[in-house]
Amino acid sequence: MTADFLLVSDNNYVKNLGICTYSVMYNMCPDVEKVRLFVMDCGITEENKQRLRNQAAAFGNAEMIFYDIDQKLNAVVPKVPTRWHRAIYGRLFLNELPELYGDIDRLIYLDCDLLMDRPVTELFTMDLQGKCLAAVTDADNAPRKKALGMPDEYEYINSGVLVIDTARWIELDASRRIIEYINSFPAELLYPDQDAINYLMGSEMVILPPEYNMMWMICERDIPKMLRRIPDFYYTAEQLEYALYHPFIVHFAGHDMWSFDGITPVAAGVLKKYRRLCGWRDCKRTFKSPEVFFRFCVTSVIRAIHGDYKKANTRKKQ
Repeated sequence: MTADFLLVSDNNYVKNLGICTYSVMYNMCPDVEKVRLFVMDCGITEENKQRLRNQAAAFGNAEMIFYDIDQKLNAVVPKVPTRWHRAIYGRLFLNELPELYGDIDRLIYLDCDLLMDRPVTELFTMDLQGKCLAAVTDADNAPRKKALGMPDEYEYINSGVLVIDTARWIELDASRRIIEYINSFPAELLYPDQDAINYLMGSEMVILPPEYNMMWMICERDIPKMLRRIPDFYYTAEQLEYALYHPFIVHFAGHDMWSFDGITPVAAGVLKKYRRLCGWRDCKRTFKSPEVFFRFCVTSVIRAIHGDYKKANTRKKQ
């Protein structure tokens, strides 16, 4: 089986791309015949592209393929400007990849601010029930659905990890429709690409367990407290507890993955592991301020008392 992944990066985000793709290959290469990493290139230097190619070549059965979309991004012109870098729209051009490579039946899209810590082979064979996408729901589920006018029966997903049926995506003309929605929306979209994907593809979603996209908003030791704050969250406390200590993918969504700010023992351990293993280990973790350092120290003591570090270090691979 060939495992195809899709990522997007510019040169400013290349260190995240480097450690992210390393974690993917480290976990996937032993289990599949070939791993292909399609990178939507928004201006990565040739030096860094070669460094990434060399990293993939070291695994023997992995390949890094860069697709230049820097000029194509000019097609996305939101009616109301947003604070986001235009690279976030890179994945919307995935419909062009099958035309070039022909044999891409399923893509796993990954944000670059995440790390894989267990093989996700089953995502390439899971039944999508004739639908286009599979993903994990977002903590902003209810407010974003209301803001966008989504039907109650649909779920608002986090688009950092997407299982994509490429044939269905092309059949639905999803790329064009999503870009037109972003360009015509009369107000500022909070998360332009994610909001558009949710609004237009809500009926095409299969919901994944949270361990496939373990985000910072569920990376809290006190899960019952979080559920009291978000009473209509899609997942149960038991599901979140399992995801917290048995993640397939750790997503630093909204946080600097090289900083200790907001990172749980499991997330910190995963980052330390791949930073040590990969060729991007020269990128140091940092504290954003003395206040963050103090908060980290206090939190570490609390987590030690509650046994979180023991749980993080003894979790089983499944």
